[in-house]
Amino acid sequence: MRIQRDQKIVGYPALLVRQLMRETVGRSITPRYVQEILKCSDFSARRVMRKLEVEGFAQFVQGHLEPSTKGSALAMAKASPALRRKTAERLISEVIDRARSLNRDEKWPYRIGRLVIFGSCARGAERPNDVDIACELVPRFKGEEQRLKEQIRRRGRDVVFRSVVQWASWPRLEVLRFLKGGACGLSIHELDKWVLNLDEHRIIFTDRDEDSGDASQR
Repeated sequence: MRIQRDQKIVGYPALLVRQLMRETVGRSITPRYVQEILKCSDFSARRVMRKLEVEGFAQFVQGHLEPSTKGSALAMAKASPALRRKTAERLISEVIDRARSLNRDEKWPYRIGRLVIFGSCARGAERPNDVDIACELVPRFKGEEQRLKEQIRRRGRDVVFRSVVQWASWPRLEVLRFLKGGACGLSIHELDKWVLNLDEHRIIFTDRDEDSGDASQR
């Protein structure tokens, strides 16, 4: 995801709303946080929180409002020039290649079920703001075997987990990081319903495509 410096989100400068998302990833969005960052009244802060939920940037988790997948993407958004179409196509091709590689490697406890492109790139923009791709993660194993494989991934990394939530989500999060591959101009999100509800989205990869491709080579 990319944002413009003069862009507004929920009625406030996008850069400030991005800061709000960054400050609250992994924790609750409270009126106090909103007031401090957006420099607004308590009434306005509560209205912003409602708008963030309506527009998909936040969701209620166990009674607390937290950044959603879309909100987390905003937290990582860049405020930089748009991409060239050729660059966007290269990034898409590289993500598909990484998804195929990951699906063939059983060290990963999750497979890639689908990759869905959305945003300006899906609209066919000549200079897309970013390449936004949503990824459907499918457990590779079942029951206890899946749990053990996920534990191995947590122990196999020299990572200091900031919260129980990050610890629990690491086997999924590292898949998204692998797909991103450190590429600039590329945002990888876990697939959520709001993406599929967008008018402009396109499925660019499924594991069935991979299976059919393998079968055709045999």
